[in-house]
Amino acid sequence: MLELGLTKDAPGAKWCKIWEIEEELYGYEAEVFPKYKNCFSFKLWLCFRCLPKEYGRKSMRRFYKSDNALGIDIAIEEEVVRPFIDGKYYPLSKENQRLLMGKTFYSFLVETFKKYKRKLDGIQDFGEPFLNDTREWLRKHKWLEE
Repeated sequence: MLELGLTKDAPGAKWCKIWEIEEELYGYEAEVFPKYKNCFSFKLWLCFRCLPKEYGRKSMRRFYKSDNALGIDIAIEEEVVRPFIDGKYYPLSKENQRLLMGKTFYSFLVETFKKYKRKLDGIQDFGEPFLNDTREWLRKHKWLEE
């Protein structure tokens, strides 16, 4: 039974819109997941992190057998979201933060499905159409450029 779990680890500062943007993925779950609810036997957990580069946090994926959940943990460097140039911070607009999150999420989801294609039920048969529908939803909602 496919369902989405969301969490985030990002600064609560005004310049960081990751908190707000990630909430939009509940619309993704509502629009895309019903078509696949009986195609995948696992939950999809997604976490966006916006942390300083010095933390050395890398994006990762893991299957949590006890929870029957595929976890995708996406690390985005704070310095990319809010670059420091000539002594001043220049945070990306909300629209550009959404595009950064969308590109990072989609490419990591594609890689994750490739890795788990033969390990998790449903990905081999339904992974490609699910990824296509995901890409279309992301484009429609301005997470990816056309």
